Amino acid sequence: SPYEEGKILSLTVTEGVPPKKHAIKVEILRLIQPNTLSCVMEVNVLAGLSSIKQAKHSILKLFDWRYATQLRQDNEVDPWTPDHEDKYRAFVEDGGAAKFISYLEDDDDTDDGQLWDTAENETYLFDHCRDLHSCEVEAYSHLRDLQGKNIPQFFADVSFYAFSIQNALFEVRGILLELIPGYSLADLAEYAHPSSWQRICDEAVCTINLISDHGVLNEDVKPRNVLIRTQGKDSEDEVVVIDFAQCRFREMDQSEASWIHEKWEEDEEGAIGYVMAHKLKGAVRYRPSHRFLCQCTKCTTY
Repeated sequence: SPYEEGKILSLTVTEGVPPKKHAIKVEILRLIQPNTLSCVMEVNVLAGLSSIKQAKHSILKLFDWRYATQLRQDNEVDPWTPDHEDKYRAFVEDGGAAKFISYLEDDDDTDDGQLWDTAENETYLFDHCRDLHSCEVEAYSHLRDLQGKNIPQFFADVSFYAFSIQNALFEVRGILLELIPGYSLADLAEYAHPSSWQRICDEAVCTINLISDHGVLNEDVKPRNVLIRTQGKDSEDEVVVIDFAQCRFREMDQSEASWIHEKWEEDEEGAIGYVMAHKLKGAVRYRPSHRFLCQCTKCTTY
């Protein structure tokens, strides 16, 4: 992997309206393992992002299909090797990858029973990572007024080329985010006094619902994706929700009934409330808000 503590990465930043590109360098301070659908690391911005002073010490999230361990495992693709690189690069350079991506985008059911070869698997993962990145960037845009409070501050959209040739199908995209000092809600029992558990869990559910108010449906809500920002002795710790690469957004013309049905089926607040009540063995109580209570025939027939 190119990601090691102490290594310097050169990235291209896209920011502003209209979008402008410029170069920055970051130093990797710590890798946040394991790699899931992306590669996440704590970095120092060394140069190039002078407009955002607080971004110096940040989180860099790279949607690099080559080293996204969970993504590769979920899709039963072997770890990245020089042979994978050779086959993918050749597929890109002869035009096959672009055609395969068009096929993926045009075909609603890509699971047609055909076995894909190594190059096709890599192309699928590349394209999927591009979609994950686009989704997360869009989510932070939808949630702009929550940034720096209920979700991390979004600093910049970044990219670099995985190989020496500057081809769009070799581009790794990522985002630079505010570093949240603290711990995961999944580790609440380890880090917080029991007297604060109920308040923190209630706040986590409220924050999930606040995000819902912005027309976002998050398919990846779990205690691990909720951070508790530690504030010091005199202030209460705050809940910050992270990871928005697997979201859907309410369409402009989507009916209230249709949106409620989607939200009811996903039950984002239950993914925190029920799970934490079980995890803490009843030491906290969860009362569903039923704010997305679907009354359609499918949901009321058991």
